[in-house]
Amino acid sequence: MKRGIPAALLLSASGLLGACSDTTTTAGAAGLAGTYDVVLSNNLVFVTSQDRDELRVLDLERTPREFIPAPNPLEPLAIPVIARPDALTRDVGYDAQGNDVAGPYIYARSSGGRDISVVAADRARLNEVTRLSTGQLITAFTAHGPVSETAPSVLFYALQTRPEAAEQLCGPFGGGVVMRQDLPGPENFDAAALPPALPVFCLRPADTVLSMIVLPVKAGVTESLVLAIRNVTGTSRLVRAVADGGSVEIPYKRPRPVPFSVPDYADLVDIPARFVTTHPTFIPSSGQENDRVREGRYVYVVLDELTCASTDCEGVIALDNGPGQTLSPTPVLARDASGTPMLTLRPSQGLPTGLTLRPDLEVRQVLGDGTVRIGRVPLLGIMPSSSGEITLFRADERRTFNLDRVPKPADPNNSETVDQRAAVAVELRDGNENVRAAQFQSIIVSQTGVNQKPCPPNAAVTNATVNVCDGTLPSGTYRFVFQGVLPGLLDLVRDVSVEDPPFLVETSLATSRGVMPGDTIVLANNVGACPQNIKVLRLEDQGDGRTRLLPDLADPDTLTALTDCATYANFSVRAGPLAKPYVLYAGLETSDSYVQRLAVGEPYTVSTQLDYYYHVDNFDLGRLPPAPPDPLPEPTFAQAPLTLTLTAVFGDAQRLNPGDRYLVVLQPRFRRFVFKVDTRDTSNLAAYRLPGTVVATNVGSGEAASSLAYIAYPSADGLLQFALEQITDNADNFQFVRAFQ
Repeated sequence: MKRGIPAALLLSASGLLGACSDTTTTAGAAGLAGTYDVVLSNNLVFVTSQDRDELRVLDLERTPREFIPAPNPLEPLAIPVIARPDALTRDVGYDAQGNDVAGPYIYARSSGGRDISVVAADRARLNEVTRLSTGQLITAFTAHGPVSETAPSVLFYALQTRPEAAEQLCGPFGGGVVMRQDLPGPENFDAAALPPALPVFCLRPADTVLSMIVLPVKAGVTESLVLAIRNVTGTSRLVRAVADGGSVEIPYKRPRPVPFSVPDYADLVDIPARFVTTHPTFIPSSGQENDRVREGRYVYVVLDELTCASTDCEGVIALDNGPGQTLSPTPVLARDASGTPMLTLRPSQGLPTGLTLRPDLEVRQVLGDGTVRIGRVPLLGIMPSSSGEITLFRADERRTFNLDRVPKPADPNNSETVDQRAAVAVELRDGNENVRAAQFQSIIVSQTGVNQKPCPPNAAVTNATVNVCDGTLPSGTYRFVFQGVLPGLLDLVRDVSVEDPPFLVETSLATSRGVMPGDTIVLANNVGACPQNIKVLRLEDQGDGRTRLLPDLADPDTLTALTDCATYANFSVRAGPLAKPYVLYAGLETSDSYVQRLAVGEPYTVSTQLDYYYHVDNFDLGRLPPAPPDPLPEPTFAQAPLTLTLTAVFGDAQRLNPGDRYLVVLQPRFRRFVFKVDTRDTSNLAAYRLPGTVVATNVGSGEAASSLAYIAYPSADGLLQFALEQITDNADNFQFVRAFQ
């Protein structure tokens, strides 16, 4: 179930490199030129070679894996098709158990073209059977295989304008049309005897079908299509229609995506989609054989960024057609494994350029405790993006992977995993970053939602009081430095040759803005620091962009320092012990990472606009809509937006030394499954920067079986094979990646 990359996005990737690829396994060259789409059928990967008006075929049953050779074995097999092919689809079919089965044909078209090549997908044929001429611009197509032994394959294609054959059904004016073409099997094919194409769905004026699929069909039942439609007015919609010429749309809608709010099913809006796909039957990881999720229940769509008018416009969502065998008349936004409306599945960077859903693939997972598991995923989603990243997600759970999970303690087989609580690590260190023996309860980390509902407490944190919500906490490191050196005021030089006044300390006006009366000046020479500090009485603007720091001559330590350390040429300025003694840094203790000064008990707001990016297993915001007449349950999580604050509440100068710091590390306990290709010059994969469409399958059997994904790279005129049970997450991968060009 591969799909979708915007052609404009691919064609805009200029400056593509033409380097050959050589990874741990060397693949034979196939002379690909224009790898814009791939499709999988009969354990064969068909890939476009657009510049040569051909298709090439990678045989997954060969050892070593290679392109099928031509009659001249020195050349790869080339299937001539329509000019400039850049889009492929195949006959989709399902057996009695709902498993994906291949049909007899694949189909090729080109952007802006009017013809469709019908290619026999059986490895004994592999030729263009016929070429369908529509006479109109084709914008999308989909197909399903025979539903019985005597039934034909059925191809649907969307035309931008109506041919004469559609005028009786749709009228002579208006928008385009979706046509149906029956195709007998290759063994009985007679182009002259093909039945005429029939119109089955009329589009509105200025509509364009961007993508479409056939939902799983049975013998004697009229097909249902799901259409992603964009209108020239700048709107998009996703609809389901029975392909019977009735043109009745069942709209797919979702709650209006208002930021930081619980979805309200009373306010539904059209779904702007540019790509759509569905899945075979799968059995959830916690389910039994009778808990199987039937094929086609969920429809996954890539949102249309061009026409989306909300803040939730990038990524993938799933729609639920209902659990029964009959399609629900009111499809809704799917719920994830927590039972709440799913979040949009976004790539961490860029826009989705492809999407496939495949059951029962093995994936290598490094858990939060460091253990490595290679386990089967009931339904895996693979989403390449324009940033070069590939994202894997749990399509069976309608949520992202969280690899920072740990084995379930009560599981005797050690096979189940559970989410870890978001946490905060707090450690008191001295000025040399050594851990102090004495640790004090000192920091409050708190998240509150709307109506000031606090997030759940986490008592397992040392030195801190923590209330945080899982699936929202940003990662980060903060240093609360007690009486810390102020940024830009470390080891400066003063003029000791001036006798009147005897003490002269000047800084730039910008640097001095962090200084307050009561702060301390520390004098030093090349031997060490002065034992006494100088207390700042006030600041005096010199009018030339500099500020003079004047000492408090009533302070005895100040007088001693001025006398004993008068010749010390270097100085630093520390925060004083009373007013705002904490100097806060986000990250390392540098001028660039300085945040602000804080008083004891003064909260620092990390963010006031935090939302949930992941729903943990026990997530609950009321589970809207409730089942009538049941009332809403009490939510276990705070409603977004969430405010995250950090507060230092301990500032005893008798127990804390100047320069002591609390190191606060926010630990969201969440790690996505994303990875990239190692594109360094030394990897010979430098051109593999822009991934496109993707297919995946299990190859082989027994211990030799492997779960493989194949992604087209228009930027390289090549195809990459990824061994999913070996790929390392959150890394640039070179091993277990094989290039075909």
